[in-house]
Amino acid sequence: MADAALLTVETKGIAPVTVAESHGQPRALFGLWMAANVEFATLTTGALATGVFGLSAGDAIIAIVLGNVIGAVLLAAMSTLGVEYGLPQMIQGAAWFGRRGNKLPSFLNFFGGFSWFGVNTIIGGYALQYMLGTPLIANILVLCVVQIAIATVGHDLIHAAEKYFFYLLVAVFVILSVIAAAHLGSLPAAQPKLLKNVGGTSGAFILTTSVVVAYVMGWIPYSSDYTRYLNHQGEIGATKRAVFINSFWGTLISCIWMEVLGAIIGATVALSKPSDLFTAWMPHWFHAPLIIAIVIGTISANILNIYSATLSSLALGIRLRQSQAALVCGAIGTVISVLAATNFIKSYEDFLFFLGYWTAPWIVVTLLGHFGQRHSRMANISAGFVAWVIGMAASVPFFNQYPLFVGAFAAAHPDLGDISFLVSAAVAGAAYMLLSTSDQKAAQFSRPQEAMRV
Repeated sequence: MADAALLTVETKGIAPVTVAESHGQPRALFGLWMAANVEFATLTTGALATGVFGLSAGDAIIAIVLGNVIGAVLLAAMSTLGVEYGLPQMIQGAAWFGRRGNKLPSFLNFFGGFSWFGVNTIIGGYALQYMLGTPLIANILVLCVVQIAIATVGHDLIHAAEKYFFYLLVAVFVILSVIAAAHLGSLPAAQPKLLKNVGGTSGAFILTTSVVVAYVMGWIPYSSDYTRYLNHQGEIGATKRAVFINSFWGTLISCIWMEVLGAIIGATVALSKPSDLFTAWMPHWFHAPLIIAIVIGTISANILNIYSATLSSLALGIRLRQSQAALVCGAIGTVISVLAATNFIKSYEDFLFFLGYWTAPWIVVTLLGHFGQRHSRMANISAGFVAWVIGMAASVPFFNQYPLFVGAFAAAHPDLGDISFLVSAAVAGAAYMLLSTSDQKAAQFSRPQEAMRV
């Protein structure tokens, strides 16, 4: 009966979870976030620090740890909101960004979901091409079909799949870590030619920290999607603490591990595409299990991307059943995968920054709205939406996406890398505090569930 339930197509959509529908345990989140991040996209993120920015492996490790502590705390905190409200993450935003204002971040998350789908699928496709010699586009199409099928079924099958993916992925990447450590011996040094392009060591360090934070922030708009069914499980305070702990450690351990491994390997290759990270020192006997792990890792991340993009599409008011929306999102992701398969490394770096540009101020407004119980001072205008836009606008001079776009401040101070996330978060937070009040009489909605009923 339990196995049959896993294959039942989810029809819940974006409605609040009822007592009868609640199920699951917080400990499943540790395996879910481990499985989502023990994969090649995370490893590629770490490789940017040394293979693109030119940091020494030692400096890269410090930046990776710092960035992931920040990101994991934010993801874990946002995950508890699913327990609080029983709603998907982006649906909650109507209470703080307004019903109309919430559609723009929902659209950006919808876009981000199928774009991440493309990123991971391309990496999996390159891995199969390198190991098997099969055509890149054919590999991409096969991976897309499998991933869309799982995401279409929904929440319960995703949790079950991630539980089993976790064991395989950890085993294979432990072996890869041991092989890398035995081959390399010592941590690679900095690369002065690459450092010169990004403002020296300080610029590269800040860029690495920003990219690492942005990687985790890419997951944050999904976080409550996988905790909303826990909102009636036992005492809410204890459940929220368990959700925070499991989400935090699952994210932190997996991301630091994979990104440090990527940074060490990335310093030893000329990095222009993901398959460059497959070096000659990887023994031939390890190719087959590594291929399997990369494919499984691609699937484990992408079923979350498509599922959450589906929920965001429903938040936009698209009138489709959840399974139908998953098929549409998967189809869009497939097209992106095929079109973006070339010039991948630079496109990936730019994409990570794009995620942070809108997500950082959105997170700050959401957390202030939830924990501070803030409400707009302006009649019929959302303080959260206005503050979010102000935060993003204020950060433009600090963008550093050479050669695509470099803001005036970033151009004048390349040694500071890209600090736009800090600027947008600080400005959005200050603007929101000025434009909002904790006075309950000013509240249009006091809880996200009320915003849904209007």
